[in-house]
Amino acid sequence: MEHAFGIALPADYHAASVLAYHGRDPAGPAERLQAQHLRKGVLLHGAAVELQLRFSPDRLHVRVSGAASHDWPALLPQVQQAVRRMAGLDGQRDAWMTLARQQPDAARLLAGKPALWLPLTAEPFEALCWAIIGQQINLSFATALRRSLIQLSGVPIAGSDLLAHPGPAQVAALSAEQLTAQRFSRSKANYLLGAAHAVLDGSLPLDALSGLAAAEAERCLLALHGVGPWTARYVMLRGLGLADCAPIGDSGLATALQRFHALPARPDARQTEQLMQVFSPCRSLATLHLWASLTEHA
Repeated sequence: MEHAFGIALPADYHAASVLAYHGRDPAGPAERLQAQHLRKGVLLHGAAVELQLRFSPDRLHVRVSGAASHDWPALLPQVQQAVRRMAGLDGQRDAWMTLARQQPDAARLLAGKPALWLPLTAEPFEALCWAIIGQQINLSFATALRRSLIQLSGVPIAGSDLLAHPGPAQVAALSAEQLTAQRFSRSKANYLLGAAHAVLDGSLPLDALSGLAAAEAERCLLALHGVGPWTARYVMLRGLGLADCAPIGDSGLATALQRFHALPARPDARQTEQLMQVFSPCRSLATLHLWASLTEHA
C-alpha cells in the first residue's frame, strides 16, 4: 500500500540542516539519505512504514508505503504528524525570529545566517533511546550502538530494505545480555530496558509529556532510573519538541557558549544554565544555532 501527499514549505526553509540531522548515520538501518531525498523507517501505532521525504524549494513531497493490512485512514494523521516533526514544522521558528529582533545575544547568534528549523525524531521513543545510548560516549560510538539496537529489534517493513526503529515493546523484549554482546555497558543496557518497560507500563507517559510544562516534563523524565539532566533535556528537545529547553551538561553546547562569549574556560553546568537564560523562551533553537556555530568556526 502506498500513499502520497505534499506539504508547502516556507520560502526560507533550510532543508540541508534538517536532512543532515536525520542522515547523520550513513549506514543507519532505519534511514537512508541521498541528496534531497530521505527514506525513513518508522513504527507508528504498531504499523511499520517507510516514509520517503523529498525536498524541493517550496514543497516537501511525501510518499508512505508498507503496512499493507493496516487501516490507512486511521494511520495517515500519525504519518502526517511524524513528517511534520521530522521537518521541524512546529511553529518554534516564528518565536525565535521575534526574539532575534528583540534580544541582542539572539541577534548576534543569528548574525545574518539563515534561521534554522528544529527537526525532531519521528516519534518520542526514538529520542529517548538515542539519549540513553549517547550518555557519556562519543558520537561515533553512540551511532554504532544505535545501529546495533535497530538491527536487534527493528521491525521489518513490507517491500522495503529498511527497518522501522523499534518501539518500547520491541526494546523491552531484548535481554541485557543481547545488548552487552553488542558493546553496550551493563548499566546502559539496563537503563535502556528500564526505559522501554516504563513507557510500556505507563509509569513514563512519554507521548503525553509534550503537553506538560517543561519543568513537569523534566521531573517525569528524571524519575526514570539512569536519566539525568542532559538525557532529560535532550529528550525534551528532540523527542518532545519543547521550545524552551537546553541540554545542560552537553559539552558541545558549553564549548559553543565559551566561543560565543569569548570566555577563558568552558562554562560549567550552572554557568551554562545562566548563559542560556537570555534565549528564553526559545532555548531549544538557540541550542541548535550554538551547535551549528561549532562547525562554522571549525
